[in-house]
Amino acid sequence: MKRAVNLRLEESVIVTLNQLSEELHTTKTEIIEKAISFFSQQNHLKHNQLLQFAGKLKGNEADIMLQNIINDKNSKDFKLDL
Repeated sequence: MKRAVNLRLEESVIVTLNQLSEELHTTKTEIIEKAISFFSQQNHLKHNQLLQFAGKLKGNEADIMLQNIINDKNSKDFKLDL
């Protein structure tokens, strides 16, 4: 689900964004999404799926919560009754 956001960008960035959108025949949204993805990969940032549901958590808090969920899931005793 996409959500609207407000950004303040330098005029030169807006001009570049508009040019890219026209030249690549794509939306400004797609260009920004791809740029953020590229930046994230270049800086070795990990994408934590939990963050999309826990918007108020910081990255490390979400990581801890996710690890707790994984640990709890893996620590359950499983007994198969045949």
